[in-house]
Amino acid sequence: MALPYLINVRTCPICEEGLCRVRVCTASHKLVGCVVCDECESVWADPDMRNRSIEKDDTYTACCPECGISLWDESCHWADIQEVCLLGWYDKVKVART
Repeated sequence: MALPYLINVRTCPICEEGLCRVRVCTASHKLVGCVVCDECESVWADPDMRNRSIEKDDTYTACCPECGISLWDESCHWADIQEVCLLGWYDKVKVART
């Protein structure tokens, strides 16, 4: 199901092509947020994007900075507006209707 909004932080400073979007992981039974480029899969632990996470698994897939599972696992997804608010990141993102 497509989300009615596209939530992003900014254009990726690494590849300069993708959008850095909020992805959430619930594998540890709590909401963990991170910022992921939808093109090159660079990962940051917070929306200020100061510290890039370089964690990748054996297949070079982007991983959750907290628990280490693939951010493409079934327990992870692109954040919706409510989740962005729960993370306290709403004032750090841009929201556009799709």
